Amino acid sequence: MKKIILLFSTLALMLSPAIANAAGFALGVSVSNNTLDTAGKEDVDNNGTTDATKNVSDDFMVGSIFAEYTNMGDKFGITLGVDYIPFDADIDKRSITQSELGDESDTASTGTNSVEGTVSDHMTIYIQPGYMIDDNTMLYGTFGFASATVNGKSVSITHTNINKDVDLDGTKIGVGIKKVYDSGLFIKADYAQTEYDTISFTTSNNTKASADLDNTAFALSLGKQF
Repeated sequence: MKKIILLFSTLALMLSPAIANAAGFALGVSVSNNTLDTAGKEDVDNNGTTDATKNVSDDFMVGSIFAEYTNMGDKFGITLGVDYIPFDADIDKRSITQSELGDESDTASTGTNSVEGTVSDHMTIYIQPGYMIDDNTMLYGTFGFASATVNGKSVSITHTNINKDVDLDGTKIGVGIKKVYDSGLFIKADYAQTEYDTISFTTSNNTKASADLDNTAFALSLGKQF
């Protein structure tokens, strides 16, 4: 995280001589409609071979708060900001009935496997270079780094249960449009995709479960420049 902050600070210093008349500091709130795609894999004996796969998709809406600072030139500007989601997002619980044949018996044991997760403390640090298409409207791109915590839970008849927190990191890219009013109020509409690093959980009996998460979001934001 320190490297990311240093990178953005360096960019701001490099661009500030060319971009005068800073638009200033802003606070706001966002509401986004999200589609979270999860590709799960299970390696029963952790030998590098995938024994089971499952792809799921979850749709949800979530709110966030953000703070940002914008430098403006004649036509070009750049915004540095941070967005934080103060709510948890649940990955819906999935269940499947499975039978397991014991090593020393022909009698199969039947049970239900389930997996679920919760994403919390999601924060994104972003940079938005933009171009003014008129006196009050900017088109911009978004480049950001996201971090969060995932609590994964799994119940299975083939391995010990999982209940563990892991760190989740990702890269965000997107595009958007911003409309600023004379009062300093502004609205933003943007589309973004966040590709997260693969996370993994290993049980006490050496079963490895991994998940690759990717999120697509359409967001509307309302803010105030000071």
